[in-house]
Amino acid sequence: MLSLSEENEVLSSKLNKTSLLEAIYNKLPDLVFIFDIRERKFIIRNAVLDHFLGFFELPGNQIDCITLQSLIHPEDWKSVEKALILVHKLTEKDSIEIEYRCKAANQQYQYFQTRLSVFEMQENEVVYLLGISQNITERKKSEQQRELYKNKLQELSFITSHEMRHEYAKIQSIVNLMDNRFITDVERVDLIKEAKKSIQLINSAIFRLNHKLSFNQNDDFFDADRATASFKKVVFIDDDALTNVLNKKILHALLPEMPIDVYLNVDEAISDLKATPSTHELLIFLDINFPGRGGWEFLDEYIGFSEASNVIVLSSSIDNRDREKARSYKSVIDYITKPLSFEFIKTFFEELKTVKYLS
Repeated sequence: MLSLSEENEVLSSKLNKTSLLEAIYNKLPDLVFIFDIRERKFIIRNAVLDHFLGFFELPGNQIDCITLQSLIHPEDWKSVEKALILVHKLTEKDSIEIEYRCKAANQQYQYFQTRLSVFEMQENEVVYLLGISQNITERKKSEQQRELYKNKLQELSFITSHEMRHEYAKIQSIVNLMDNRFITDVERVDLIKEAKKSIQLINSAIFRLNHKLSFNQNDDFFDADRATASFKKVVFIDDDALTNVLNKKILHALLPEMPIDVYLNVDEAISDLKATPSTHELLIFLDINFPGRGGWEFLDEYIGFSEASNVIVLSSSIDNRDREKARSYKSVIDYITKPLSFEFIKTFFEELKTVKYLS
């Protein structure tokens, strides 16, 4: 028989344990919840889950009306629904793990890995589930990045081992035949034509190889901040009028509806760009060698009024020091040598469309 003081001590101990568990529950970095499997709604949830989903601002009756399906990415709903079917077969010792994207309070989806286990059963039927969800968005980004790099390496391997090697072998065979006395003059002319074609194909492959190796600062075509850019206009800044005419024709041949602005001097370009509401919607091709104020001066001033990363340096310079200097500017996303080509424009906009980001 416990004395009164001993009973109070036991009670105090229980209360302290309860408070401690509650404190731990509310401070866990993961989302923890009890889920009513029949009603498909949250019954209990920790503060992190409320904060993530934006439930703090909602009264209880509105929270009850929020269905699980409204929070899950449509592409992931089938796998979640399948898991909810499987939980009916769980025992108290079993659990299920699923991955899915969940919509946060800011209306952006993030990846979660969730472990579901039985919290309560009634008459051998699962009634409530205990869920612990870990945000794995950064891990998924890393996985996607690795996959992107893997694909790029495979593309590089194909270009070097197949396309370039194939054309090189043809040229080598042609060279071996050129001095053969059994080759007629007509055949020799045809062989030279074929050699020229192979040289052009090798040059094209070298261009794509250089582009895949990418100057870009993050070794990716665009980072997440740039992915939201929707280019609505192209700007050429070059003091050579003929170059601007040719560049416009190349761009319009592939993108006939794209508006284009042309500037022959840096000061005029800066003046107009400062008055542009959203520079993020512009794609700027910039020459760096001008009489007077040139491309470097443009970049120095541009970062003072725009945070956009949307400048492609288009220069005749192949000096690696110029490339490294361009790399130091956040606004510069690429450095290419003149002349601007159909291949670059096509590749640039095709890759821009195919880059995948968490949505």
